[in-house]
Order: sequence, then structure tokens, then C-alpha cells
Amino acid sequence: MSISKYKALIKTVEFSSLTKAAEYLGYTQSGISHIINSLEGEYGFLLFVRNKSGVHLTSKGEEVY
Repeated sequence: MSISKYKALIKTVEFSSLTKAAEYLGYTQSGISHIINSLEGEYGFLLFVRNKSGVHLTSKGEEVY
């Protein structure tokens, strides 16, 4: 796991938005989504619940955060 993945995780939590995290970190929204999906694959569980109002950590996501 790389530090850039954790930066993406932290900024996504802070902004509750993949798009805003991407803008802040200089990625595209799909790039951040790919990074988060990669982290979820490494852990073997979902880190975020995604919906129209943004993203929110799952209970296991909170433990990782």
C-alpha cells in the first residue's frame, strides 16, 4: 500500500466526495475512484458507502481511517 492511496482515503473522508478529493489531489474523479477501489480490494471489504449525497465511511472503513 502506498502513501498516495492513504492520502486519497483521507481527503475523500474529509470532503465526503470523490470529486472534491480528486480536485484537491490533482486526479480525475475516476482516478480517485480507482484508488479507493484498489484499497478496498487490498482490504477485502468496502471502505465507503457511495450515494447521491457523497461518500461515507462504512464501520470497517472507520477502523481503517
